[in-house]
Amino acid sequence: MNITFNDILQINFLEIIHLNGIGTQAFKGISIDSRKIKKGEIFIALRGRNTDGHNYLLQSYKNGATAFVIDKKYFVKNQKEILEKYKINSPIVVVEDTLSALGELANVYRKKFSIPFLAIAGSNGKTTTKEMISAVLSQKYNILASEGNYNNQIGVPLTLFKLNENHEIGVLELGTNNFGEINYLCKILEPSYGLVTNLGNEHLEFFKNLKGVAKEELSLFEYLASKDYGSFAFVNADYKEIRDAGKKVKNRILYGIKNTRVDLKINNLSEREGKYSFDILNDKTKEKVFIKLNIPGIHNVENALAAASVGIVFGIPIRKIKFALENFKSVDKRMEVLNIRDTIILNDTYNANLDSTIHALQVMNSIKVKGKKIFVFGDMLELGKESYPNHTKVGKKFSEYASKSHSQMYLITYGKDTKYTYKAAGNVKKVHFMNKKQLINHLSELVNSNDLILVKGSRGMKMEEVVNSIVEKIKQR
Repeated sequence: MNITFNDILQINFLEIIHLNGIGTQAFKGISIDSRKIKKGEIFIALRGRNTDGHNYLLQSYKNGATAFVIDKKYFVKNQKEILEKYKINSPIVVVEDTLSALGELANVYRKKFSIPFLAIAGSNGKTTTKEMISAVLSQKYNILASEGNYNNQIGVPLTLFKLNENHEIGVLELGTNNFGEINYLCKILEPSYGLVTNLGNEHLEFFKNLKGVAKEELSLFEYLASKDYGSFAFVNADYKEIRDAGKKVKNRILYGIKNTRVDLKINNLSEREGKYSFDILNDKTKEKVFIKLNIPGIHNVENALAAASVGIVFGIPIRKIKFALENFKSVDKRMEVLNIRDTIILNDTYNANLDSTIHALQVMNSIKVKGKKIFVFGDMLELGKESYPNHTKVGKKFSEYASKSHSQMYLITYGKDTKYTYKAAGNVKKVHFMNKKQLINHLSELVNSNDLILVKGSRGMKMEEVVNSIVEKIKQR
């Protein structure tokens, strides 16, 4: 990495203290963590909900930071302490907002590279789709991809700072929970390729309804359509809103499971134990390939088709697309299948909304086991007024599956809002908890060999703690 003085001059700074200390030197990197900063890096002090990076200015200086980006509010209040008490004599860049400065500097650095960037938006499946696409493209190219869910106003810039001269394509996930965030991230990334996985009931506390979700997620295509360069859209034609928005982008490829008027389609779809096999047919070349996924869920067929469409556009041979998809393994905490002795645990704890939860229940329903099926469900957050109806729908869907299942099915709910799920499930075996330790104790007594446990909930509910605890308890038996 090579950030220079001229790069810093391109961001919207208010003043630079110790300007003479910069000279022509190049900085070795960017850090927002004073504990991990390395000598020669720039420390950008971010304000968060629980901590303020400005409080660690001295620590980052002692640990080797050679320049600092701080906000005006902090500098005005602490100027004497910084310069006289801390005696920091390295360059200090004062800005209005350090988060904006992080994005601006990342954009300056991104422009040093002429490689194509693919941005991935959508309500569900972004991370899995990104990982599938990376697996496919890696058959031919050196890829820079977002790590985990580095998809926000901090994660996207930090990913861009990892760019080097060996990278040939960038694949980045764009996340949002408020209007305008996708467009903001696009201005930092400047992608020329875009893909919207799907549209669903996410962050309804802020987006209000599906129309609001569509407006925000599809702003990726709006951005691509506004650019003069040859932008390209990967269009999931199973969603009318995505299909219509995709028409605004001159260059595009359409794919779909249900819609047959597409460039890339699915034939001969079959399911066994929750896992799917199918043919992918390229309508233009008439080329066909058989795929047998090793991960469960119909939603992963959609993700795989998206990844295949990207691979085809970037010239990956069909046999290599097949290899990448068939050898793809579940992403951590995203319908991750754990076989612990004779018990199957579906760890889908990374996040939850109505659509992803219904998908998870479909997977649970499709897997045959000799024992019980136990659904452990934590609150779906950020739903606002839609919390009651959405949690209620989950309860009714569980009851529907339970009434037809050959296995005994148990519902364990946890949190304030899953009480609606508990009530809506009706006459099923069920129990509700407000205490996670009590839930874990109950679950450890309930589970036996040959059982299937699905654990699901929003990120804030930290339902992976249930998974980790029950895994250890099963291992100790």
